[in-house]
Amino acid sequence: MMKARSGLGKLVSFAFSRVLLIFILGFAAGMAWQAYGGTARKTIASWSPRLAWMAPPAAPGSASSSSDRLKAMSLALAAARQSLDKVGTEMSKLQDEGDQPRRRRR
Repeated sequence: MMKARSGLGKLVSFAFSRVLLIFILGFAAGMAWQAYGGTARKTIASWSPRLAWMAPPAAPGSASSSSDRLKAMSLALAAARQSLDKVGTEMSKLQDEGDQPRRRRR
């Protein structure tokens, strides 16, 4: 009976310590995001034009920032357009294949 209690006590303390650790890490991550969120967002946005939406809002009167954002949006739209064109050509190929009469196997 004593062994069962000891095992249960270890299990409960392990589960409690795991939940406590998750809570502390989440709290620390939230505090870090509040302190360094703008810098982190700017860094993430600089990795790729597709991540430009992550950049913090530009200060009013900052023309270079808005032109950079416009350039990033136009690049993302061009990439999306190419993808849609590829999908359209593949769909038309499949439709043409479907319109052809099928041969019967004997």
